Amino acid sequence: MKLFAAVALAMALDLLTFALIVPLVGIGAESNGYMVRAYLTFGVLGVAAVKVVATVVILVLVARVRQPTQRRLAASLGIAGGIVGMIGNLSAFVRWQS
Repeated sequence: MKLFAAVALAMALDLLTFALIVPLVGIGAESNGYMVRAYLTFGVLGVAAVKVVATVVILVLVARVRQPTQRRLAASLGIAGGIVGMIGNLSAFVRWQS
C-alpha cells in the first residue's frame, strides 16, 4: 500500500508544481507535448485529467506485478516520473526568477 501512496504522491506533487508554476513562467517551459496540448486546450483541469489517468494506469500496472522486488521496481519508475516532472517544474521557476 505504501508503494501506491508514494506513486500517487509523486504524481500529485508534479501536478501541484505544474499548476503553481506554469501560470507564472508560461507553458513554453513545459517539455511534454501532451501536457502542452492539454493545457492549451483545457487549462490546468486538462492537465489534471491527463495526470489522473496516467497515475491510475501506472497504479494498475504496478498492481499487476506479483513479485515484490519487481513491484517495487515498477513503482519506483512511476515515482521517478513524478519526481522528474516536479524537478522540471521547479527548475523552470528558478530560471524564471533569475
